[in-house]
Amino acid sequence: MEESSEKFADSFRCNIRNFCVRINVLVIMGCFLSSCSPFRVIDLLVDRKGYSLEKEQSYGDRPSMRMDIYFPKNQSNINDDIIMFVYGGSWRSGRLFSGKKEYYRFVGKLFSNEGYTTIIPDYRVYPEVKFPSFVEDVANAVKWIHTNMNLNNDNRRLILIGHSAGAHIVSLLALDPNYFKEVGIDRSVLRGWVGLSGPYNFNPLAIRYIRPIFESVIDDIDKARPISFASVKAPPGMLIHGKRDRLVSGNNSLALYKALTGAGSKIDYASIDAGHFDTVLGLGVPFIGKSEVQAAVFKFLKSSPLCPP
Repeated sequence: MEESSEKFADSFRCNIRNFCVRINVLVIMGCFLSSCSPFRVIDLLVDRKGYSLEKEQSYGDRPSMRMDIYFPKNQSNINDDIIMFVYGGSWRSGRLFSGKKEYYRFVGKLFSNEGYTTIIPDYRVYPEVKFPSFVEDVANAVKWIHTNMNLNNDNRRLILIGHSAGAHIVSLLALDPNYFKEVGIDRSVLRGWVGLSGPYNFNPLAIRYIRPIFESVIDDIDKARPISFASVKAPPGMLIHGKRDRLVSGNNSLALYKALTGAGSKIDYASIDAGHFDTVLGLGVPFIGKSEVQAAVFKFLKSSPLCPP
C-alpha cells in the first residue's frame, strides 16, 4: 500500500513538472511572437499583495538611474536587512531579454513578503555606456541606500542578489573593493551576496556581440573577471547555477566557488536542475526551478553571518 502511494505521488509530481514545462514553453514562445520580454509576462501573472511600492526613486542624474523600492506590509515579519536585486540582459539594450526594473516585480514581491525591504534598480547599459559604467551605477545605488536607509550598522546591512549580467555586476561589487571606495563607502555594508547563473570566469573579448561593451579592458581583461578578485576578505556568498544552462556555462560558478574556497572565503554553491532563465524565474510562481532556487537562496539568507572586516 505504501509503495503504491509513493508511486502515485511520484507520478503526480512528474505530471505537475511536465505541466510547468509546457507553461514555460508557451510563455517563451508567446514572447518571441509578440516581441515582449518573458519577464514582463511573468510580472503580469503575479498579484500585487503583501507590499507597498515606492517607484522611480532617483539615485543619480541620468534617466536610467532610478530604482523601485518594495516595503513589506506585514510588520510582524520585518527583517532589518535590505535586499537589492540586479537583473541581467547582456549589459545592453534592445534585446528580447533586456531588463527593466518593472519586469521583476515578482522578485520584489517574493522578498518583501518574507520581510525584506527590496530594491530593484535600473542602470545604464550599452550603447549608452560601456564597462565599467554599469557596475559604477549600481555602486552609486548602494551609496544612496547607505545614505538614506541607515546602512552600515550591526542591525541593517545589504544583501546583493543578481542574475546573469546582474550576477556579474553583483560579484564585482562584492569582490573588488574599489567600486565602493570610489563612491565613499566600505564593503562592510554588505552582509552577503548571491549570484544566479553569472559569468565570473569568461573572456568578454572573445564573444563578438559583447566585445564592444568591454573594449576598455582590451589590455587587461582581468578587470572584468570577478574570479580575478577572489580573496579571503570577500563577504559571504552563494552561487547558484543550472545544470541545463546553455547560455552561461556552469563552469563559471564552479570555478569561482573553487577560487573563493581556496582563498579561505565563505562561499556556498548549488548546482540545480534548471536552465539559464529558470534560476531567476524560480523566484516567481509557478515556474520550473522554484523550489530549488528559493530553498537555496533562503537557506543562505537565514545563515549568512556578518561580513569579515
